[in-house]
Amino acid sequence: MAPDIHADDPVRVAILSYAHQGHAIGYSHGLNRLDGVELAAIWDEEPDRGRSYAKRFGVPEFIPDLDTLLVRDDIHAVVVTSPTDAHREIVTAAAQAGKHVLCEKPLAHRLEDAQAMIAACDTADVQLHVAFVLRFFPMVQRAKHAIASGEIGEIYAMAGGNRGIPPLAPAYPAWITDKERAGGGALIDHSVHVTDAMRFISGLEATRVYAEIGTLFNPELNVDDMAILLVTFDDDIAASVDPSWSIPITNPFHYDFFLRILGSEGVIELDETKQSLQVTRVGSDDRSLVLESFAPDVELDMLRHFERCIRSGDFTPPAASGLDGLRTLEIALAAYESATQHQPVPIVQTLGSV
Repeated sequence: MAPDIHADDPVRVAILSYAHQGHAIGYSHGLNRLDGVELAAIWDEEPDRGRSYAKRFGVPEFIPDLDTLLVRDDIHAVVVTSPTDAHREIVTAAAQAGKHVLCEKPLAHRLEDAQAMIAACDTADVQLHVAFVLRFFPMVQRAKHAIASGEIGEIYAMAGGNRGIPPLAPAYPAWITDKERAGGGALIDHSVHVTDAMRFISGLEATRVYAEIGTLFNPELNVDDMAILLVTFDDDIAASVDPSWSIPITNPFHYDFFLRILGSEGVIELDETKQSLQVTRVGSDDRSLVLESFAPDVELDMLRHFERCIRSGDFTPPAASGLDGLRTLEIALAAYESATQHQPVPIVQTLGSV
């Protein structure tokens, strides 16, 4: 059972691991910006790294032992940004200690791990949020409202993508391209964002998937860096997903998210890259043309919503639940199976409905 939070007290949050470095740093900055929230403690698998970030973010202490941190009654919630293969152990331990959890995506790379994490949080009566930040874009929420109100009629098809630059060391942690630790490559890394956005906006569930994968852009990798998924929703609605690590390092935008929804009475088009300013750098050794986003800070909005849900005791949209994380994982793992079999694979939903 999670500890009570008095109305005038801050929600005290701990970061568990900086292995997913970019996200962990972003969340640390965000937590320090929020009123009513305190970044209270840090644990990391690598003590020197943890101490460095504790100093950087003004955290009172680095705690080298995870169990010591989790038994503290003054810690209300944790943000888990460890390698994917460690999510189950850390999230389960946090839940058993009565801490609310925000976990990086993908939730896991095995269905049984995701199921165990959901069960642990349910048993402990703590909230489990998954970091699907696309839900917090105003354009995504507006699209969801448009679909629900029938603005484009019946959905016929969807096409989306979340492409990115290759996450290569040393700029990115090596575990992200380690199949045993990450569960795969571009497919599991990026497809879950797009399939979650499709589910969130449309209210539909995937029933089967056909996928092709390969390692085309960086042949030295032992994981897939390109994929294309053809996902069928509710048995008759076709959707394509491109999660490839196919964007060149010199591209003005390092990542993109786009989604087009075709309806019987219209089309909705979402494009993250259009919410940006064009910046030209003279004499740059990196990129002379850069697109700087002016969209809302969706990571900050997600953290703010996490705090509000914890404080109120109510898990409310647009938060993504553990079951939402499980649904996208089911699609990704079925896609890997399809790529191996070279044929469509049915998607079997496990646990209850979301």
